[in-house]
Amino acid sequence: MPGYANWKQLFDEELLQMREEGYDLSGLPVYGGDRSVLLPFPGCETPETDGEVWEKAYEQLASRLSQPLREDYPYVEPNGFEEILAAAAPMPALTPLADEEYADRLRGAVYGRFAAVILGKPLEMGMKAKDVRAYLEGANAWPLCDFVPATSPGMGKSARKDCLPSTKGNIQYAQSDDDIHYTLLALLLAERYGLDFKPEHVGKNWMDNIPYHWCWCASRQAYYHMVNQVPVEQIPTRLNPWRECIDGQIRTDLWGYISPGDLRRAALGAYRDCAFSLVKNGVYGGMFTAGCVAAAMTAAPTVDTVLDGGLAVIPQTSRLAEAVRLVRAWYRETPDRDAVCARIMARFGHLPFAGTVNNMAIVVLAILDGGLDYSRTVTSAVCCGLDTDCNAGTAGSIVGAAVGIGGVEERWYAPLNDTAKTAVASVGEIRISEIVRRIAAVREKVDRAE
Repeated sequence: MPGYANWKQLFDEELLQMREEGYDLSGLPVYGGDRSVLLPFPGCETPETDGEVWEKAYEQLASRLSQPLREDYPYVEPNGFEEILAAAAPMPALTPLADEEYADRLRGAVYGRFAAVILGKPLEMGMKAKDVRAYLEGANAWPLCDFVPATSPGMGKSARKDCLPSTKGNIQYAQSDDDIHYTLLALLLAERYGLDFKPEHVGKNWMDNIPYHWCWCASRQAYYHMVNQVPVEQIPTRLNPWRECIDGQIRTDLWGYISPGDLRRAALGAYRDCAFSLVKNGVYGGMFTAGCVAAAMTAAPTVDTVLDGGLAVIPQTSRLAEAVRLVRAWYRETPDRDAVCARIMARFGHLPFAGTVNNMAIVVLAILDGGLDYSRTVTSAVCCGLDTDCNAGTAGSIVGAAVGIGGVEERWYAPLNDTAKTAVASVGEIRISEIVRRIAAVREKVDRAE
């Protein structure tokens, strides 16, 4: 099997991805919807399972990656850092954060992220908003205002069995989760290299510190390629239809944490991190998150300055920037979370469960609906469905950075007992307060290096 998926799955995912990126697929023997399933070849009797057939189909499809995009494609999405910033929206006016307030904001961001990941983790089951509501109503937990119950008797369903330590009444620590691992991996990278790291350093850092099966989507495929000694410059696109997935969005908060008010520095760290395994909107998702966090860590941030901070480091001509603008416009028109969530799904519901554009649209909606109220923000992120732990964690990190630890109700982080249990080899079990201390130390290190 070629890494994360079999050849048929690779073909189906690649077909959707190339359509989204604007490649001209005319003339290919393909039919069906966004994920066409049959590409017949002579002698193929079992098209659903015949690996050789689907390998041939994938190669035929992927050969179009060297072709130019359609002439009528409305988006311009560069991959170079300077080109990305040149195409971004103007920087918002930001007032620097006083040094004495930084520690409080950093605690709010880190504790806010970890608690929100645990909040969303049990419902990371491919649910849409209506499914989340049905589960919570069946558990007598609607509207959501606490951690998720382990079972929903009314729905006759249980949350993920492996997430019992993240359910209401059972939480004693932050359970191992890729969203938490990525923050720690970025910390390890920054402790060693500051901002002066290369793509291969990102991959080696992963292989040194986490097992293969703790990676997903583009990250797992990149890990596979590193083990098989694929040239690092080929990793983002080789056998990687997940190159615009959520991996970037969930692994770049650290670069914002160490760059309060400095959007360019935050974006640079995020870009160098993400470009190892992602392209275009996969990278932009990480840059947008880092930009939002950096903008949040300023004096008197607002929802608008936070979101404008994210838009100031991604191309205005990208699908992600368009999605952010749409969600903001929809919410101004109808400030109702459920109504806007329905519009997000109508517009972006065809994208993969772990896509960047659809999930970031939910993060933006949660931030708008929360109005920098931490509890409302993270519960809104979960109630909109899709990648619930990722979206809650990102939204909780951004808002936690804006309001500080005093703005994060203690009931969310107290059950964690200041403890994270991780699968990161160099970390293992660690105090969350120790993570905060080490991030602050890295910020000082990077500041001195400039």
